[in-house]
Amino acid sequence: MARFLLTMTVLLLFVLEGTVVQVISPSTGGLSWMTVPRFALVCTILISMFLGRREGLYYGLVFGLLQDILYGQVIGIYTFSMMLASYFSGLIVLLFQRGFGMVLITSILILFGHEWLLYSMYRVFALAPHDVQWILNSQILPTVILNSLLSLVMYIPIQRLCKTIESKREMSAME
Repeated sequence: MARFLLTMTVLLLFVLEGTVVQVISPSTGGLSWMTVPRFALVCTILISMFLGRREGLYYGLVFGLLQDILYGQVIGIYTFSMMLASYFSGLIVLLFQRGFGMVLITSILILFGHEWLLYSMYRVFALAPHDVQWILNSQILPTVILNSLLSLVMYIPIQRLCKTIESKREMSAME
């Protein structure tokens, strides 16, 4: 039940990032920033940190593919970048303890790396019309800040769901 709830939470956030949150973005208010909500990515990063890199890789694969199919211009870019981001977040956590500060710093670095990787891949395919400085100041940094704030909000609920899943996994391993 907890795994189903976790998956439905990520799915709900995926739907919200493509619908409701687009209406309240800073660019609609006349600001020059362009924030891209990556709520499903934030959840997959947190899942990867709490349940392991393989689990995060699977969530990154599924939701990255959904992102490519529904919103992407090139199939595979979001799939690859979300899988890579989720896997590396789980890998980094193996080296350090899972404290709140470490999870937050790792989330910020992984989100920045994800946005940079997306820009680089779009640049390779000649789909990125803007230069690096404009993208960095107007899109990547505001996007990382927005998604880091969501990471702060989602930390406790995702941690509790993942602990429930982990305890059920340990119980079934004992039997």
